[in-house]
Amino acid sequence: MKKPGVVILKSPIAFFLAIAWLALLASCRTAPESADAVSSASPAGRDMPAVAGDIAPVEDGMRVLVVYFSQGSATKRVAEDLAFFLGADTERIIELKKRTGLFGFLSAGADSSMGKATPIETPARDPALYDRVVVCTPVWAWHLAPPVRTWLFKMRGRLPDCVYVVVSADTAPEKIVPMMEEASGKAPIAYAGFVGKDFIPKNRATYVRKLGVLAGKLH
Repeated sequence: MKKPGVVILKSPIAFFLAIAWLALLASCRTAPESADAVSSASPAGRDMPAVAGDIAPVEDGMRVLVVYFSQGSATKRVAEDLAFFLGADTERIIELKKRTGLFGFLSAGADSSMGKATPIETPARDPALYDRVVVCTPVWAWHLAPPVRTWLFKMRGRLPDCVYVVVSADTAPEKIVPMMEEASGKAPIAYAGFVGKDFIPKNRATYVRKLGVLAGKLH
């Protein structure tokens, strides 16, 4: 006999969704707005100005490609600033899988946690034509975003020297970089992490300095 107040979930799918929902509620209670527990678009960097007025672009003749995936504004801001600083071309990864509503949100976290790839638009640029490639990824559910995993896997054997950039709330890049290396089969010559506090106006100088340090590692 079913005890009063107890719901018995006989369907495996219902059980999984219940667990995922509880995890979602827990993460929302314990993590900040842009926390890596979630996989929705982060507002960080949305109103942040470009660095064109803060730093001069590098002019050394090296061909650089900056590749990134961004649902929100944080990873896009870092990628565009690096591209300006390095005089680089850009390639935005476009995911074909729709992730709208609650189920889209939950599937994004689940795909990331399980190390899944996802369909993306055919890349427009060939990384093999460049001297360096910078790959920028957000963090979903404390893991590599699936669209970036897909791009890295597709480009196996075509990557020149790589730099990996992790944009997160507070996840250490050392947790995500090995996932990028596994997907690409390519160890980076350098890597860096940008976190939520880097996008706060009072920390502007720190953000610009981190861009400069990273750019220096490409040469």
